[in-house]
Amino acid sequence: MIKAVQFLNQVQAGYGTDEKMNMEPQSQFGAIGLGMLLKNTMMRNGGDIIGTVICGDNYFLENKDEAIEKLLSMIKAFNPDVVICGPALNYKRYGDCCGYLTEAVIEKLNIPAFAAMSKDNTGTELFRKKIYIIETPNKGGYGLNESLKKISKFAVKLAQRQPIGTSEDEGYFPQD
Repeated sequence: MIKAVQFLNQVQAGYGTDEKMNMEPQSQFGAIGLGMLLKNTMMRNGGDIIGTVICGDNYFLENKDEAIEKLLSMIKAFNPDVVICGPALNYKRYGDCCGYLTEAVIEKLNIPAFAAMSKDNTGTELFRKKIYIIETPNKGGYGLNESLKKISKFAVKLAQRQPIGTSEDEGYFPQD
């Protein structure tokens, strides 16, 4: 069973919107919020979300180095096979957080990691040449289930260190 940790912001974790944007990093065992939907598709592909790390968008971006260090410590404690940052959909600040955290997980923890966000998210253009980003719709609803399936399959493949196919085959944004 592939062990995954998911990074969610305050909205996707179900903690609230603007009033929780300064929420400091925290972690929970298992899947929460939007992660509950992803957990179902992960289980069908031989994986599971064993933990979730959460941080408010404003807190993350205004205290980036500190937030990343705290989140990395929490992620390391779960000892995952892969880290999934998102899906950020078109939450732009959250997309930026996902990009920065994905880079840090790969560079500092040497754990396979990737992000998921929409084409219109500012994080996509900022990070698509540096990290894998699985494409999602701008909002939940139409297209989200298909994206969750791609995220799950990609997470398992990346964790098993299997060869990664083309962006068209795997569902990530081209890196050129």
